[in-house]
Amino acid sequence: MSGAPSVIETTRVELDRCLRERDRAGAVQAILAAVDAGLPIADLYTSVLQPFLASVGDSWQHGQTAVWEEHLIVGAVRAGVEALYPKVLEHKAGVPAVPVTVAFFCPPEETHDLGLRMLADRFDLRGFHTVYVGAGTPVEEMVKCVQAEKASVVCLSASTHFQRAALHNVIAKLRERLPGVRLVAGGPAFAHGAPGWEEYAVGDYDALLDGLAGRTGGANLGGAAGAAAATEEPDHA
Repeated sequence: MSGAPSVIETTRVELDRCLRERDRAGAVQAILAAVDAGLPIADLYTSVLQPFLASVGDSWQHGQTAVWEEHLIVGAVRAGVEALYPKVLEHKAGVPAVPVTVAFFCPPEETHDLGLRMLADRFDLRGFHTVYVGAGTPVEEMVKCVQAEKASVVCLSASTHFQRAALHNVIAKLRERLPGVRLVAGGPAFAHGAPGWEEYAVGDYDALLDGLAGRTGGANLGGAAGAAAATEEPDHA
């Protein structure tokens, strides 16, 4: 019907309600219902969940949402994302495989990994081979994983400015131990730009995905990063 709200709009409204009413079950149901209504998972992540989680972070920073309330709703979003994983794999089985292995880590002491988790799904949806490890991974374990899985790209995530600063040391070690592996850094800590990170930060993950898949003339795997996940998760410790 003309003028009817889109699935994106109705899902955003429902998630806002769930935040206000602390409705964990309702949030999970809204996420699953959006996909059942035909919203592609990648669009759900980029047009609904990323902006929603950014708004949750802003609400917390302005004292409108308590930490426990933020944890409750982010946990609900995580549950919805995890519940969608079989659909991600189903879609992946129907697209051409991309012969690139991508590993996903948060550095030591970084516990916020939901944005990175959604990013891994986006790579899966495009046909990449993904190795998702996630939160609080020691550098030595990153190296072992990349070597064992023969990954050529590593995606790292930082949620705070403190964690972003810590990434310098992590990246320096990875560059020494994993020459030729492309290092990608993003997350909420990069939301407002990150001077000095130009070698590792790009603003468009779709372009990165296209480049890695060879759909824009191929890509050099020897540098770069991404800040497109910059608003995917609230950035408090």
